[in-house]
Amino acid sequence: MNQTDEPADPIPAPRGLPYFGCIAPLRRNPMEFFRRIALRFGGIARVPLQARRSLFLVSEPKLIKELLLDHRARLMKNTRYPAMQRLLGQGLLLSEGEDWRRLRLLTQSAFKPTELRRQVNWMGGYVARYLEGWKRNTESGAALDAELEFLRLTQLLAGILVIGPRFEAEAEEMFAITEAIKNSWPVPPRGILSGLRKPSPERAQRLEAACSDLDRLVQHFIDRQHKATTEEGGILGMLKAAAEKEGQAFTDKELRDQVVTLFFAGYETSAASMCWTHYLLSAHPRMRERLLREVDEQLGGRTPAGEDLERLEYVERVLQESLRIYSPIHSLSRVAIEDCPVGGFVLRKDSTAVVSLYATHRLPDYWPDPERFDPERFTPEACAGRYGLAYIPFAVGHRNCIGGTLAMMEGKLILAQVAQRYLLDLAPGQRVEAMAATTMRPRHGMRMHVRARAAQNGR
Repeated sequence: MNQTDEPADPIPAPRGLPYFGCIAPLRRNPMEFFRRIALRFGGIARVPLQARRSLFLVSEPKLIKELLLDHRARLMKNTRYPAMQRLLGQGLLLSEGEDWRRLRLLTQSAFKPTELRRQVNWMGGYVARYLEGWKRNTESGAALDAELEFLRLTQLLAGILVIGPRFEAEAEEMFAITEAIKNSWPVPPRGILSGLRKPSPERAQRLEAACSDLDRLVQHFIDRQHKATTEEGGILGMLKAAAEKEGQAFTDKELRDQVVTLFFAGYETSAASMCWTHYLLSAHPRMRERLLREVDEQLGGRTPAGEDLERLEYVERVLQESLRIYSPIHSLSRVAIEDCPVGGFVLRKDSTAVVSLYATHRLPDYWPDPERFDPERFTPEACAGRYGLAYIPFAVGHRNCIGGTLAMMEGKLILAQVAQRYLLDLAPGQRVEAMAATTMRPRHGMRMHVRARAAQNGR
């Protein structure tokens, strides 16, 4: 994380330890640390780190508007993470300036509402076939690894969306590669002294090997697309054709970076969201029953199409509230490329500003009793009375998540189709703790028991 020397501005700040500042509690649990700082110090706070370095937490929604909308030209994304740069390259997430603008414009057409409804129509069939495999768990009684299952499902959907239907033949190979990347990803330090230890060279070697395997497989997709029609290649084919049409064809490396970025962005957050939502439904049976009734009444047992999803209002509210409590994108950061005013203070050039979605989504002024799961927070009336940027699960501004609308549609589709078939209940003894990784995921996994709805409800 980029950090900067303490500025002269008297931004409220915790004292911290001599030399080490607040690095220990930040490393132990960054999400909870930022929540406590936001509650104690208000909309903007300076967080002292080691050796008189600092970062700045901006948590008040109106100040987030100042930071990410009003003064966006004074900021750039914080991209100084070597592992992330190696994985994603200069795709849509990490690129800047004109390169980013070009990529965004070329990609935007794939995420128009009419195009998204068309995507949902084919997704429904893949989800239905995938969920058939869960019958073995209903028959055996064995707990399901919900995190793993939703990762497999959302990877399949993301791969077909980005690469095209032929991705299905390589889905297992891709899953093995992404698991190798996850298992060799740098481990964040959790204490004062752990940050002084050198990273494991063996772990770094395993990560490089997994990334090389990913490069090889994605190059295979690109080579195949060079010989195929645009329609066969998902977003990859569309991007390639659009760039050639404007007379600035992508290099294979540029295509590789964009494919990998869209693929990883398209499955990791969706899988985490599905995992957390089913955990919350398991803990709130009355709300689950209401969701089941809506699904039965609106769909009547048929696979939902794009136009059906608009009628699943309670399903959407459940998903929105799940994204508030367990937002997969738990934080974002920006680096000031020039002095930037926020909340009456000034963030000096090279300062790092952090927006913790986890903290902002728990501010009691906007979310009374914030840890309580309550989908009624997202009725039209409740939303109309709340400042918009109090809820930003897909970030905000020109660098917001391009796939946010698709993620909501896909989430509703999966929730509805699971609800048509199964009930998922947390396995006895399963520990549940949110962990701040590249997404917010369950530290100890999420084992759940699966029951067939037809057997339980006599349908």
